[in-house]
Amino acid sequence: MTQLNRVASLDGVRALAALLVMGFHFIGQFGGHSPAWVRQASVVGQTGVDLFFVLSGYLITRILLDTAGAKGYYRAFYGRRVLRIFPLYFVFLVIYFFVLPGVLGRETPDFMTQVWSWFFLENVGQTFPSLGSLGPAHYWSLAVEEHFYLVWPFIVASVTRRSLLRIVVAVLVLSPILRFVVASQGQSVFFLTPTRLDGLSLGAGLAILLAQPTGGPGWLLRLARALFLVLPCLLLPLFVMYSGSHGALLQACKLSLIPLFYAAFVVLCLIDEKMAPIRRLLELRWLRWVGSISFGLYVFHPACYTVIADVFPMGTTLQYIVLAVGLSFLCAWASFRFIESPFLSLKRYFTASANPRRETGAQNIGVVS
Repeated sequence: MTQLNRVASLDGVRALAALLVMGFHFIGQFGGHSPAWVRQASVVGQTGVDLFFVLSGYLITRILLDTAGAKGYYRAFYGRRVLRIFPLYFVFLVIYFFVLPGVLGRETPDFMTQVWSWFFLENVGQTFPSLGSLGPAHYWSLAVEEHFYLVWPFIVASVTRRSLLRIVVAVLVLSPILRFVVASQGQSVFFLTPTRLDGLSLGAGLAILLAQPTGGPGWLLRLARALFLVLPCLLLPLFVMYSGSHGALLQACKLSLIPLFYAAFVVLCLIDEKMAPIRRLLELRWLRWVGSISFGLYVFHPACYTVIADVFPMGTTLQYIVLAVGLSFLCAWASFRFIESPFLSLKRYFTASANPRRETGAQNIGVVS
């Protein structure tokens, strides 16, 4: 597979997404005695998942656009996705279901409560409590991404870029409508794949637009700047006033607006020269390192928090930061060094030549395959 140029700032963006989610779960686990405003503000960290979705949609679509129609297209894509996700995904499930119960003095869950996680359906298990899923709750987002990976390569290979953009627009219109309908029936819309496609679709749309020979239409940068300034003025009051609310209209709108803000942020990081100071911050070596182990951080941190809370039930906030966050980083580093890296080295056996029909001069922005 052709290696597209890597934009260092996107490693920092990935790190930012991981740290947001970790902060949200930290307050949820250890912030019971925190001021109400801290607990309410921490909900913003939950949106790190939306940033992950936007970034994933962008990166994956750029890879697919670059190799669609090339020999080995499907083999390269799916082989590399398996090497990237499956080893850590399943190793952690073994730890979660068979090791942690012994450490915490709990019973091993029976298979019927595990099955949703083993088959990338934890988002279904989280949506319908009656199914009795006892898998790692945060695996819902990995399920959504896997469902996207399962379908999107076939669509990219089958239609023109103009048709791809139409599909993206259709999804962005239909997703909030579907959320409103489902939420109106009293059903959760937070976890299901069809109701969480906004971020992935926005990222895919950015990839299509920015792959043009000119590096993207001028209006995209102007729109991104406007959205980056205006959306926080709308979203922050909504978080303050309606955090925890499950109103159908709110659910329909916020899960579109939050990814839209992050999509604007990604555009600015990629092509806005005025964002150079922010890019330099995102390119700091330690932040890029966090980005490199972000998958492990995302996978391990809830379990690390649980273990530390169980072993040290009366710790202080500072102690929990050092122990719980420190253990999360240690596990993520070890995972990258001893689990992920050996499998990632095998990616060289899954390659596809660049698409000969790809527009000449198209920018190779920020893709790591």
